[in-house]
Amino acid sequence: MSQAEVLGRGNYVVNVQILRFFAAFLVVFAHAHAEVLNVAARSGGTFGGIGLLDWGLGVDIFFVISGFIMYFMMHDRFGRAGAPMDFLRRRLVRIVPLYWIFSTLMLASILAAGSLINNNGLDLRHIIASYAFIPFPRADGELFPLLSLGWTLNYEMLFYAVFALALCLRRSVGIAVMLVLFAILCTTAVLVPDQMWLIKFWGNGMIGEFLLGIGLAALYLKGYRLPLGVMLAMIVAGLALAIWLYQISAYEHVTRLITGGIPAILITAAVVLGPSAPGSRVTRALALGGDASYALYLSHPFALKIFGVVAAKLGLPLIGIFAGGLVVSIIGSIAVHLLLEKPMGAWLSRLTKPKVPVQVASATVGISDR
Repeated sequence: MSQAEVLGRGNYVVNVQILRFFAAFLVVFAHAHAEVLNVAARSGGTFGGIGLLDWGLGVDIFFVISGFIMYFMMHDRFGRAGAPMDFLRRRLVRIVPLYWIFSTLMLASILAAGSLINNNGLDLRHIIASYAFIPFPRADGELFPLLSLGWTLNYEMLFYAVFALALCLRRSVGIAVMLVLFAILCTTAVLVPDQMWLIKFWGNGMIGEFLLGIGLAALYLKGYRLPLGVMLAMIVAGLALAIWLYQISAYEHVTRLITGGIPAILITAAVVLGPSAPGSRVTRALALGGDASYALYLSHPFALKIFGVVAAKLGLPLIGIFAGGLVVSIIGSIAVHLLLEKPMGAWLSRLTKPKVPVQVASATVGISDR
């Protein structure tokens, strides 16, 4: 079931789908550029930079969307019996299988040809932690899982666990508990030494972006809406702020909640609260890209690497490798979504569905949200 089918309430659905595709595309764009730079380095060529902004802004947008969707779908289920477990079941069915599949593909590629994709070595503890969504240092000391972009899902799983805990309580109490837990975690991360890397990782300020999304959902549920002019102005302001923040010298020393979270909430709020995108073939195509955004996020490293190697051997120019990598990644992700992710998700949902139905709103939402 697509997000558009699940979220039948409200006029923001298509907008969110388009935004999810845009967020995923930002990440793919940056990785496609990095892949072309690798090809250029091997061939002795040169390729221009893309240092306009931190393209990881797509991740910040994903986190805000995730907080928004989870609260929107579950806001009237706090304190209800069975809600936390049903929420977790749906999220695990949505997130885990496809991630495990691509993590296994990465593991196989490392074992078969480590120098091609990843040469950081293997550690059994790291492998287990990767599948368990627990941050653990690689051989080079970096806190990335087997599928390196899975670091974002480690934050998603933390959010899901805390959100499930909040669902055990009355809504006001549950939200307060989330705020307090995240505040304690972020404060502790600042105080502890670097050796306590697990707390350092999970205490990153960007976990506050989930809470920004929850706040946005509360505004939406209260009926707040924006006219088209304000919507467009906020999108431009969010992008301009992201560009400006990335250019200042103190960027690396400012919390991600500010450098990424503020632009992300401006853009997401504009899209969610603004008028719905008009129906057209372009809109439907972009919405399909939103449906496939999780598949795009997970599959694009493979598409970019394989296409880059083949295209370089065929002698394609670097700009052709860059553009072709983007196209192949998008087409491949749609195929993965339609042929694997969607049918597998439907089958696993039926398989894990409780025999006694639990009256909890569905939360089968995208990339992480991701």
